[in-house]
Amino acid sequence: MNKRTVILFLMIVSLMLTGCIKHEETEPLTTAQETAVSKDYSSAVISFLGPEGTYTQDACGVFFDKQGIYRPYTTVSEAVSALVNGESDYAVIPQENTIGGAVVDYVDTLIAEDKVSVVGEVILPINQNLLVLPGAKLEGIKTVYSHKQGITQGREWLKEKLPDAEVIEVSSTAEGAKMVSEGNDPSCAAIAAAACADVYGLEILAAGIQNNESNKTRFYVLSMEEPSVSGSDYMAFIASGPANGFPGLMADLERIGMELVTIHERPEKTELGNYHYLIECSGGSYKEYMELEQNSSFVFRYLGSFQSR
Repeated sequence: MNKRTVILFLMIVSLMLTGCIKHEETEPLTTAQETAVSKDYSSAVISFLGPEGTYTQDACGVFFDKQGIYRPYTTVSEAVSALVNGESDYAVIPQENTIGGAVVDYVDTLIAEDKVSVVGEVILPINQNLLVLPGAKLEGIKTVYSHKQGITQGREWLKEKLPDAEVIEVSSTAEGAKMVSEGNDPSCAAIAAAACADVYGLEILAAGIQNNESNKTRFYVLSMEEPSVSGSDYMAFIASGPANGFPGLMADLERIGMELVTIHERPEKTELGNYHYLIECSGGSYKEYMELEQNSSFVFRYLGSFQSR
């Protein structure tokens, strides 16, 4: 091999290597690769329904991998307002329960805040427990505190075991546990998470009192970021319009291959028969969502594409 041939060979090899290296550096990540990259939430501020020990706080820990700064608020509305006002980076809200159904007050809050987006979802198994002061006995319980979802989920157990007890609704399950602890009255109990027993110095008198073993709650993670349009497992949006147009909307959803995951209807509070439909679906792209929006008489608000954990 002469000198000229050697030089030409080396130039070709160099070009090939350069091309390969350039290709590796500029190759875009696939959606799966992008979602595999874990986000750093260590400095994120997360607002949630408090006080400490609520199931919503548990959902925060699941989604944010126990990273970030958690700030409890008295109501979900206050937690979402904190997000909108810049006091927090994310807000986590309950959306739906297996037994209690839609948590309508919280769905209304999401609908009312038109600048927030949904960036994630957590589906959390819920085990309700009857918490009491140390040494308290079941036969001595006269008052039970809990959130309305906790009351609904434990209704059958209460009917059987504590038929004469007064059941009082409070702002959260953890708030009920806190009240029992601070009240120091052995005749009072709370329906709440097992974690509240440690937080508030209580005992679990009865565990797993929910009406069935499949009890789960779906939580949304909210942000002020622009809603994601990239491919993901799930998509949420709000469609507002008359009930008589709803069958057509569902037919269009099925036609373009989007599978319904959950739906909640709330009144528009303008005219009878007009509703906001909060819809979550899977199997669709943002392009297909746009097709759905363009071919419908409903008013749409896109909430985002996201993963469920």
